[in-house]
Amino acid sequence: MLKRLKQLSISQKILAILGLLIFLLFSPLVSFIFNFGSVVGMVIGLAVMLASVFSDKIKSVLKNTWSKKLGKVIICTVCVIALVAVCYCSIVSVKVLTYSNNDSNIPQNTPAILLGCKVDGNNPGKMLAKRINAAYDYLTENPDAVCVLSGGQGRDEKITEAQAMYNTLTGKGISADRLIIEDKSTNTKENITNSKALLGDIDEAVIITTDFHQYRTSIIAGRNGLKTYSYSSKSGIFSLPTNVVREWFSVFKVLVTN
Repeated sequence: MLKRLKQLSISQKILAILGLLIFLLFSPLVSFIFNFGSVVGMVIGLAVMLASVFSDKIKSVLKNTWSKKLGKVIICTVCVIALVAVCYCSIVSVKVLTYSNNDSNIPQNTPAILLGCKVDGNNPGKMLAKRINAAYDYLTENPDAVCVLSGGQGRDEKITEAQAMYNTLTGKGISADRLIIEDKSTNTKENITNSKALLGDIDEAVIITTDFHQYRTSIIAGRNGLKTYSYSSKSGIFSLPTNVVREWFSVFKVLVTN
C-alpha cells in the first residue's frame, strides 16, 4: 500500500489528502458527535481517498463499460443522478446555513416556540441547554412575549423535555405566566402543529432551536400556515458540517412526506 501511495501523481496525492481531511472533519474525534451525518461524511471522505489511489483501475473499468451500449446508458444514468444529488445537497446546504442566522427583522414580542431535544436524566442535554439559553435571551429582550416549550418524553428521559425547559427558564427568573408547556410532541412536525394550536389564532412565531434545524422547521411551519423567524443557538463550527449533511436527508424526508 505504501509503495502504491508513492507511485501516485501529485494530483492523486492532493485528492487523497482532500479525502483524508473530509474523513477527519466528520470524525467524532473532531465533531464530538456521532450521527448519520457523521457516517455519510466519513464514507464520502473514504470514497475520495480510494478513488485517488485506484483512479487508474477506475478509468479502465469506465472505459470498458463505455465501450458497450448498455454501459453508456448506465454511466449516463449514474452521472445524471449524481448531478441531481449534488445540486440538491448544495441548495439544501446553502439554505441550512442561511436560515441558521438570527433574523434581524423580528417584530417586538412575537410569540416564540422553543423546540426540545435530549434530556439527560432530569437535566437538559448540552444541545437543549444551548437552546434554553437562546430562549432566555429572546424572552429577556422581549419582556411581553410568551413562549411554548415543546417536547415530550423519550424512553431514556426521566422528565419531559418541556418540563426540563420550564424548570431551567423559571430558575433563571422567567415568569411562569409567560411559558406554555407542550409535552406531547415526539418530532419536529408535532412540535410545530401542537404549539401552533396552543398559541391560538396566530400567523407568525419565532422559532428557537439549533442553527442547522431552522430551515427544516421553516418548511414544516409554512405547511401549517405559520411564518417563522429564526432565533438560533449555535451548534459549533466543527459539528456544523456533520449536522448539515444529516439535514440533506431530513429535509428530503420532509419534502416527500405530508
